[in-house]
Amino acid sequence: MPSTLYAQDGSYKIGFVNTGKVLKEAPQARKVEERLKAQFEAREKVLLGKQQQLLTLENKLKTDGDIMSQTSKRKLERELRLKLSQLKFEQQEFREDQNLRRNEEIRNLQTVIASVLKKLGDEEKFDLILTEGVSYVSNAVDITPKIIEMLKNLPETDASLQ
Repeated sequence: MPSTLYAQDGSYKIGFVNTGKVLKEAPQARKVEERLKAQFEAREKVLLGKQQQLLTLENKLKTDGDIMSQTSKRKLERELRLKLSQLKFEQQEFREDQNLRRNEEIRNLQTVIASVLKKLGDEEKFDLILTEGVSYVSNAVDITPKIIEMLKNLPETDASLQ
């Protein structure tokens, strides 16, 4: 039989935070995306350049393949296969590096969000703040906008986001 808890006055203060919305709207989340873009932009351009080189080689093979010697054609096909496999490897490595950095940044941001939740819970005397796995939430207990506002007001020099 489930047990029910009652506060002395018969009420509890409960809040809910939509962390997905916080991660989209918090200025810190936008800064994370900007940092990641800046960090990986050069590598992405290199990969796009290599893709373009491959397309150029493929076009050369299509247009000149019939008039090339068999030796030249096989050499170009080998070069194309080698560059294609190298590019696939580099693209996979790029995605893995990007995902690792993004996950690291998200963990740091979640730490900041958790500290803001704790601060709000302490300051406003919440008994319970829920974040995930909630089936229904009324607007009366949704404190997501308040959390986003608190994140907007954090100083930019917050050490955990630098």
